[in-house]
Amino acid sequence: MRLPVTEATSKAALLLGRTLEILLAILLVAAFLSIQALIGGTRLLFALPAYALLALIGVLSIALVRSAKPAPRQLCLWSAVVFFGYILLRAAFSPMPYLAWLDISSVLAGLVVYFFTSCILTSARTRMSILACLLMAALAHVLVGAIQFRSGNNFMPISFLQRFDYGHRASGFYVCPNHLAGLLEVLGVFGLSIVCWSRWPVWSKLLLGYATLACYLGVVLTGSRGGYLSVAASLLVFGVLSFKILRSTGSMAALRIGAAGLIAATLVITAAVLVIRHSEVLSERTRTAVPARNFRFELWQAAVEQWKLEPLFGTGSRTYLFYGRKFRSPRMQLDPIYTHNDYLQLLAEYGLVGAATFLLFLGAHWRCGWIDAGRLGPKRIQISHRLASNTMALNVGALGAVAAYVIHSVFDFNLHIPANVLLLAFVFGIIANPGVTQETSIAKARRKLIFWRILLFVLATILGIHVWQSAPGEYYGEEARQALRDYHFLAATDSALKALQYETRNPSIYYSLGRARSSGGDAQQIPEAKASFYNAAVPAYFKARELAPLDKTYAIELALTYDALERFPEAEWLYGEARKLDPRSTTLRDYYNAHLDRWKGIEPGEPK
Repeated sequence: MRLPVTEATSKAALLLGRTLEILLAILLVAAFLSIQALIGGTRLLFALPAYALLALIGVLSIALVRSAKPAPRQLCLWSAVVFFGYILLRAAFSPMPYLAWLDISSVLAGLVVYFFTSCILTSARTRMSILACLLMAALAHVLVGAIQFRSGNNFMPISFLQRFDYGHRASGFYVCPNHLAGLLEVLGVFGLSIVCWSRWPVWSKLLLGYATLACYLGVVLTGSRGGYLSVAASLLVFGVLSFKILRSTGSMAALRIGAAGLIAATLVITAAVLVIRHSEVLSERTRTAVPARNFRFELWQAAVEQWKLEPLFGTGSRTYLFYGRKFRSPRMQLDPIYTHNDYLQLLAEYGLVGAATFLLFLGAHWRCGWIDAGRLGPKRIQISHRLASNTMALNVGALGAVAAYVIHSVFDFNLHIPANVLLLAFVFGIIANPGVTQETSIAKARRKLIFWRILLFVLATILGIHVWQSAPGEYYGEEARQALRDYHFLAATDSALKALQYETRNPSIYYSLGRARSSGGDAQQIPEAKASFYNAAVPAYFKARELAPLDKTYAIELALTYDALERFPEAEWLYGEARKLDPRSTTLRDYYNAHLDRWKGIEPGEPK
């Protein structure tokens, strides 16, 4: 019997929509994996492939603008608009436009993930499939981390990427062990929740169980004390919610399952303790959970001093890099790039308004998530008498993940790592829409979604344009930076000039050009040739300083170049400017003393 045209058309549309949704979910996984593999996207170039995929997801999702889905929590979505809308607006007026774009692009990408997850990707099965893919990928992080932990040689599987020297601490594909811990603690609690509470078959739960154990082993290998506390917080929330779920099933079931869970937890904790005790590095870090002199306290104090400059609206996006130097303790001579506390950095750079809107966002999601935990757990079980639920498993995992980051953000800056920002956006998207409709009318639910889906399309379009415009300049700029790092000065000059054909707002490109030319001058033997290279470097440094007047780096490089040209009065003025920006730097003091000696005609090593 032939179906009526309208019914056949409707089924075809549903099939096409479902196929497109699966395709977009695959692209989302690809975006997550690409940015995690490329050092977490900590340099803009390495985040752009993921951003391009997310832009494509948002643009293609317009085809699903009228598809019927469960309605999201409007309170959550509007709180996201208020908080991130303010962040975007404040960043747009920050004193460092290029650096501000790092925050802007990260926020745009996170919002694309958030609205896509909450307004389109509402299927619990699809969400869990994405998490399963991320858990399998986490095994690669842990494997690389295990090699790093064993050898302590800063091994990285992608040759052109480098991590900082953290010795034996595992960082996986990331640059920093703390950021790997930030990834694994989220995936670990989701894996645990899926294994315990989902309706997936036993064989798949066994595979995910192994991946979950690997995640927690990876957190141990990172040596991240903030990660250890975050795991404890997430497990505490998981335990409280699980107890509430078990209590609703009856005392015997709660006793049996609770006892099994307690035994499993005891075995895992015992294994973790044994690993830590057999590692000198890990045991030392756990013994000194609060060192006598923790550099974080000094970074936090500098952030408070920065906040006092502009209490209401903050000093602007990414400005802690500069004010952290200005207000640094004399004992803190490492360059304070981040506050190592996401809350204080938000307060310093975005002010009380930023802090208040963040609390609105976090409070709205936590409240809705906790209400849904009761509705999806005890209330549902009392009605249906079914214990397992995919939606409940996602809800419990999401609340545990948020708890982990609430704690970890006190000690680190995971929310400035684009890969982890995207993962948390996915988590909050799950909370904003658990995937169970509360509307009596499908048409009413669809009307609520149309605005947010159009907003998703707009945000994705803006992100896509940004990726298109930024990619060439970022590519050649990174090429110049790496050539300079490897002492290939002619190649660095050539790449920097190519980059400037596409990007003229990035001071680091001008810095690379200036450094390549001044380093070329250092290699010359003939005085006239030296002077020629140094003079060629001056305009590049001047432009970098013009774009980033708060950054003492460019003033110092310009002063050093003037010293080499024996233009000492000009160098003296620039050293003065640099010392205003970084008054407690011992390195800058040494540079200045060497400048004074040279001006007096005293050669290095001569008695004064």
